[in-house]
Amino acid sequence: MKRYALLILRFRIIIIISVVLITAVMAYFARDIKVNADVMSYLPEEDKAAALFNRIGETYGGNEIMIIGLETEEVFDHRMLMTIKQITDSLRATEGIGHVTSLTSVLDIRGSDLGIEIGRLVDEYDIPESEEELLQLREYTLSMDMYRGSLVSEDGTATLITGKILTGVNRTEVAERVRERVESIPFEGRIFYGGMPITLLELNNIIIKDIRFIIPLAFVVISLVLLAGFRRPAGVFIPMMCVIIAITWTLGTISVMGYEITLLTNIIPVILTAVGSAYAIHVVNAVMAEQQEQGAGAVKKALSRITIPVILASTTTIIGFLSFIAGSYLTMIRQFGLFSALGILFSMILAVSFVPAVMSFSSVPAASTKNPGIFDLIPRKLSGVVFINRRLILGIWAAVICLSLIGITRIERRVNITDYFKDGNIVKQGEELLVEKFHGSNPLYVRVKGDVQSPQVLSLMSYTQDYMEGFSYITYSRSVADMIKQMNDAMGEGKRIPDDHNMIVQLWFLLDGQEIMEQLVSYDLSEGIVYGYVSSDELHLLREIDNNFEEFSRNHSSDQVELSVTGIPVMLRRLDDSIIKSQTYSLILAIFLVVMMTSLLLGSLRLGLLAIIPIIITLAVLFGTMGLSGIPLDIATVLSGSVTIGIGIDYSVHFISRFREGLSIDRAVRISGKAIFINMIAVTAGFAMLSLSSLVPLQRFGLLIAATMLTAGLATLTLLPLMLTKGEK
Repeated sequence: MKRYALLILRFRIIIIISVVLITAVMAYFARDIKVNADVMSYLPEEDKAAALFNRIGETYGGNEIMIIGLETEEVFDHRMLMTIKQITDSLRATEGIGHVTSLTSVLDIRGSDLGIEIGRLVDEYDIPESEEELLQLREYTLSMDMYRGSLVSEDGTATLITGKILTGVNRTEVAERVRERVESIPFEGRIFYGGMPITLLELNNIIIKDIRFIIPLAFVVISLVLLAGFRRPAGVFIPMMCVIIAITWTLGTISVMGYEITLLTNIIPVILTAVGSAYAIHVVNAVMAEQQEQGAGAVKKALSRITIPVILASTTTIIGFLSFIAGSYLTMIRQFGLFSALGILFSMILAVSFVPAVMSFSSVPAASTKNPGIFDLIPRKLSGVVFINRRLILGIWAAVICLSLIGITRIERRVNITDYFKDGNIVKQGEELLVEKFHGSNPLYVRVKGDVQSPQVLSLMSYTQDYMEGFSYITYSRSVADMIKQMNDAMGEGKRIPDDHNMIVQLWFLLDGQEIMEQLVSYDLSEGIVYGYVSSDELHLLREIDNNFEEFSRNHSSDQVELSVTGIPVMLRRLDDSIIKSQTYSLILAIFLVVMMTSLLLGSLRLGLLAIIPIIITLAVLFGTMGLSGIPLDIATVLSGSVTIGIGIDYSVHFISRFREGLSIDRAVRISGKAIFINMIAVTAGFAMLSLSSLVPLQRFGLLIAATMLTAGLATLTLLPLMLTKGEK
């Protein structure tokens, strides 16, 4: 490492200029980076249900529904119906919106003296005004299953206007245009929104808000910690400059590779601010320690000593993040692991090249040892307390582990996207009202592949609807079979599917050209869909839906007809499975690789196993805290285990590396303890800033990582010294 240190010092100006030029280029590309908060767009292409979900969207005019709800004292009022018409017309005129359904546009099939009358439920050119007309409309609408609870609430105080967003358009932009148009129309009641597009719009806005607010705040807080720790401007400026550069390089790479910022990669800047600064902190601390002792040649000597531990620490952290690539269902989790690892790599390269190059121009001595700060005093106190109170320390950690094991048995899992938002958010308010007064907003699709004009296929569609509505949480379903049965009833033949194929063709002729047909059957009539809305997202019900409908599809498929199931509930079930799979695979893989890598680089399997012990304890505390506090495993908190391994192992690596240099345990605690303690507080403070996010999973993730970093740091500074001295004896 002495030769490496000499090379860095020799080419220090070239290194600094190169870093500046690369940063300028990456900043140029980073400015074009886009945000995509759509969780469903990151479904794996190889998943059949996900592929079918996307295909249904393409074939049937989009599977993304924008829902506008209007709540008032009475829906069946002339002024209210005029408002509904105005909003309906506004949605129709919005670019990116396909079919619009409302009281003034929905198709209505009735029997008359002339046979079948096909028209609109409400004539938009002749809105009823008299009380008698309005009362008749109210009674008729609420008597029809296809309208009651799906278009109008049973008490007649709320109604829905839905617009299908076309496949291939920017859904968040369309949702924003719709919301602006709706809110520009005067309405005295309450407006609420539902559906995936409005959810994505809110997620998108929150991600942008977090980037603009939380990252700068974390930057400031960590800077204050570093200032308190090093008590020198260089101790703040250099690590935080490395953070800015690493973030710029990472975002630039994401943009160059054609990726977008997601719900998870959104927190990479926070991770690099909190974690990426660690490597620079250790290098700065090593240089300052050498400056205190000998002044001249401090950078060369410090770099010779600290380079290997920094590379080792970053390598184990990178492994922790790369473990997300294994077993992850959503591609955005894989992207999070990949780009987090890349950002850590950039931080390490800067720490062992750019930092010493910059510090070589500084000869200002470090703060005087005659007036040590709190970050000097605490490690010194710990080195004495640990050995004097050996049994007490071990007893405390044993109690913590026992309590954590109790908590682990209480961990819950959650995949409800609505749960991502705080109480009072429009997404949460809208979902609550949709569940309370309507059928919810999670569509479940059964594709029926076959001749949709044949009596057998239509009968199977009708039977599928009956099967759907046999579940208490699916109170509404729809297919073209509904319309055929309704028309047959209007003809006086009963509400059933005709047995005669020719009769079906004749009825079908009357439906040709109707907008709604594009949503129910394919253009060539080779397939159709049955859809319903699921009003719950509880995991046991999602499992029930997925398992039962998969079995139903298998049992009722034949040579003439093929059934397959997909939809939001199925995707959420897959997401839940992936959370468990990802957690298990990533933890096992991360622990195994970290132990192997640590043992290899430290040259001892015993030291590798000792290094992982504080992490195992920290993982127990992590999952125990989740169980005891009611924090569930979700799309964000599932990351916490491997992140804990990747970050927390750094403390053990740096401590053991100092110990292997021949230092006494006491001196190892004092020297490495300061950098560990500064880093621990900085990382904790940085991740704690995520608690200010408007997204609940990120709040939970930030608080969990903050707590586990404290645990990992304290376990390293209290348990490792005891284990190492015991091992020496």
